[in-house]
Amino acid sequence: MALPVPSRDRVQTAALMMAAQAVNLAGILLVTRLYTPAAFGRYAALAAIAAVAGGAGALRLDVAAATAADRDAALLLRIAARLNGVVGVVVALLAVAWAAVVGDLDRPALVEAVALGASTTALGLSGTMVYARVRDRRYRLVAVAKLATALVQGVAMGAFALLGDRSATALLTATALGYATGALLLFRPRRSAAGVGVRDVLRRHRPFMTASAPASLINGLTLNVPLFFAAAVGSVAAADLALALRVGALPSALLGQALMPILFGEIAHQLRSSPRRARASYDRALVGLSVAGVGLLTGLAVGTHLAAPLVFGPEWAGAATVLLLLLPFLVGQFAVVPLSQTLAGTGGNGQQLLWDVGRLLTAGLVFLPTLAGWISWPASLLAFSLAMAAWYGGHVLLTRAALARARPVEDRPAQGKRPPTRDRAAGRPVEDARRDAADPLAPVGSASTGAEQA
Repeated sequence: MALPVPSRDRVQTAALMMAAQAVNLAGILLVTRLYTPAAFGRYAALAAIAAVAGGAGALRLDVAAATAADRDAALLLRIAARLNGVVGVVVALLAVAWAAVVGDLDRPALVEAVALGASTTALGLSGTMVYARVRDRRYRLVAVAKLATALVQGVAMGAFALLGDRSATALLTATALGYATGALLLFRPRRSAAGVGVRDVLRRHRPFMTASAPASLINGLTLNVPLFFAAAVGSVAAADLALALRVGALPSALLGQALMPILFGEIAHQLRSSPRRARASYDRALVGLSVAGVGLLTGLAVGTHLAAPLVFGPEWAGAATVLLLLLPFLVGQFAVVPLSQTLAGTGGNGQQLLWDVGRLLTAGLVFLPTLAGWISWPASLLAFSLAMAAWYGGHVLLTRAALARARPVEDRPAQGKRPPTRDRAAGRPVEDARRDAADPLAPVGSASTGAEQA
């Protein structure tokens, strides 16, 4: 039987996504040459805060809008966009308050806080607009916006450095400008349906706020736990780890993350009518991503270890060793993260939360022996990498089980004497989602955020 041939439009979309991430690669090289490790280290820590807060700030209502009924989608997206702005302001105010507490509140600290808040808002709005266009299946527009985001960020980072500002604030500002550009390109006005109340819409999609949003926040924290512990070990360890995570995320961004909107959009579309097709699509994508991830990441890790002093500079040589230690984790991330939203599409919001809590606890426990002086920092990084790879493997098995249980929306019977309120974003009745969220033995999974690339 002949294999399906991708359409020209999808090939062009994937090419644009890959071009955007190639520009990001050039940006990383530019940063290592123009900015000091200290500036980059501080920027990495602040960018991680922006990624975690910006990714979870919309309470996953933008994800709900991707598969929600037409009457709900516009209102969900409007609420998500407003939440993005509120979270950005809160993050900026908290940064100012922290600077005041530690006695470092001056003009540079204020400017840095504003840049952090702007970056948080822009990142969140860009993500919300991506889900809005995924709903419309405007994948090429999403790809164009991602390419524009990368170009603006790279140009801004270079311009600030040439003008003499090589601080973490300059890098944050460049990030905010890039994501704001992408959000503007993706923005399209959408009218809300008449007679649709905010309270009713939020109630229909409550699992995303009560389960998926906390799962997203915990997921971001888990991925940044190594950075927090690295900062406790020393500034050099933090700088090496931050660069290793950036380089290691490149293959995921070039292929896996770049294909996430397309993969999620198609699987979510199939879940509404034919879950069997959705499971087959998930399996095919997982096999392809796994094979590609092993080859690409192994080659990247070995090549970086040999060429790091020449490519990034001698002060960054330690990042190459860290990249080798993180290889199992990065391979699992490459294969699973682009498909991680599939579980939410089957209504497994509560399972995602439980899975992420367990993974966060594991990440924290792995690094505690290092702080106690029982094992070395490299040994703890390897233990973290292997533990996360095991969690990703479990995620695959559990997501496939959820897909096997999924049923088309049209075939789900009403419960009791009244028809159940449909949670269109989850593709199942609200009553079922509540039951799964309370079942500790149910399959569990993870939602991805932009924090993977921090």
